Amino acid sequence: MTLLAAILLAITAGLTEIFPVSGSGHVFILAKLFGVSTAGAEFLSFRGMLYLGVAFGGILFYHTQIGDMLRESFVLLGLLRPSTRQRGIPFGRRLWMLLVFASLPMLPALLLNRLRLEMEQGAHALILISGLMCLSGAVLYFAARGARGKRTIHEMTLSDAVCAGLLQTLTVYPGFSRAGFTVAILLGRGLDGPAAAEFSGLMGIPVFLAAGVVQLVSARGGGEAIAAAPYLILGFALSALTAFFIFRFFTDLMARRRPTGFAYWSWGAGILALILFLVSA
Repeated sequence: MTLLAAILLAITAGLTEIFPVSGSGHVFILAKLFGVSTAGAEFLSFRGMLYLGVAFGGILFYHTQIGDMLRESFVLLGLLRPSTRQRGIPFGRRLWMLLVFASLPMLPALLLNRLRLEMEQGAHALILISGLMCLSGAVLYFAARGARGKRTIHEMTLSDAVCAGLLQTLTVYPGFSRAGFTVAILLGRGLDGPAAAEFSGLMGIPVFLAAGVVQLVSARGGGEAIAAAPYLILGFALSALTAFFIFRFFTDLMARRRPTGFAYWSWGAGILALILFLVSA
């Protein structure tokens, strides 16, 4: 892996893991364009660090919400006194419960990482990624076109969270967009754009943390991964920095317009994957 490839892959991960356009698909396509092997321990370790970097960027950006959730966790454990100023269930506690219920369906999906690796290393991986990116774009397109919701994140229900969690289990298949499916289902269930973007971002943090650890364990790179340590550190830092700024940009964008443009983006990336397959065949 060259320095330029590492930089572009890290920035791409920071962008596309937040946007509803399939981060894994974009990283895989870009790796193919730069001739980077996607089968070795170096790439698996590098991608694991990209996931961890995006998660760290999310932790920095959503530190206020995370702080509220941690405080409510300590209250439930009896380590802190509850606030006397709030009536009803505090939002930090509700958000904590929503994220737990949304993340539970992803745990079995993470166990299928070996299946995902086999699909990515198959001879027709680009065809698979092309088709699933186009399908993911179609799901987002129709959800965005029909979106009329006005509910905020404060009005989310457990059923909203569970539906989002169940749908994103499909992202074990490379090319499906985790953020795309999350945003699509939440818009379809009546939430507004900023709420869908914020919950998608918060929901991604535990998923990215788990995915990063799973990728690093799967790599088992030994000396190969250690030799790539400078690239791993660079990838972590750049993906975290990029994700930090993209979280804000995406939330603001969703407040102003529907995310149909990201559907076109997914279709374009899917067509590019198909072209790469035909050229390399």
